[in-house]
Amino acid sequence: MLRQDFGLYAPCLRLRLARCTSADLHAWTGLAGPQMQHLVGQLWDLAPDTGRGRPWALPFADQVLLVVLSYRTNLTMQQLGSLFGISHAAAHRVIARLAEPLAQLLGPPPTDRRELWVVDGTLIPVHDQRRTAKSKNYRRSVNVQVVCRARDRRVVAVGDAWPGNRNDIVVFRETLAKTLPDHPRLSGDGGYRGCDRIRTPRRGPDGRIIKDRTYHRFRKRRAVAEHTIARLKDHQILRQCRRRGDAINHAVAGVAALHNLKLDIR
Repeated sequence: MLRQDFGLYAPCLRLRLARCTSADLHAWTGLAGPQMQHLVGQLWDLAPDTGRGRPWALPFADQVLLVVLSYRTNLTMQQLGSLFGISHAAAHRVIARLAEPLAQLLGPPPTDRRELWVVDGTLIPVHDQRRTAKSKNYRRSVNVQVVCRARDRRVVAVGDAWPGNRNDIVVFRETLAKTLPDHPRLSGDGGYRGCDRIRTPRRGPDGRIIKDRTYHRFRKRRAVAEHTIARLKDHQILRQCRRRGDAINHAVAGVAALHNLKLDIR
């Protein structure tokens, strides 16, 4: 007969940062030990645990581990609570507390005007139907604009989520065009035609793209943005976001901050 007393096995399911090996940490979060330590220090500076009010069910370092793991695996609150040995409500409170400070780590864009920036949009399925629209991926999604640096694929800025049935140029004008500083070397694909701030492929008198050597070099540079977005979507929350409201904006900016952290500390 199978034993019904599963409570005996609960301590084995309590994941803790202090007991994680380097291989386990990388498997769960995609981060190395020094990267996680640096992230814990940064978040502590932005949102320190003052010790007032109701005590948290997890130490601060384990709270950071929970948030990063939730972005990486997109587990439900019930699954996260079981994994860390806490309730699903406590797991939700931890994510609600640290999601915005993690998004703030993306920081302002760099000021070097010599660098080449590449912009591209991506569709992210989101369950909150107040923010989504049925898109060309046949799912209710949002359109998010991502600007990256071509030299090292560092994320420069991300825009707020708009309904997925809007064109890239429309979403860019309403989001990043209002917050991103004017940059002389900002490149995008043909979907941004008509925007003076973005360099797009040259076209002939008939309106078609001139596919010469310049265009082939342009395609290689534009592929940087597609590869960067693919690395961001290693975090499963950007493949299906179940949270509501501004959670998708915090998730995209937080994942971009984690991506830049891996570039800064290797």
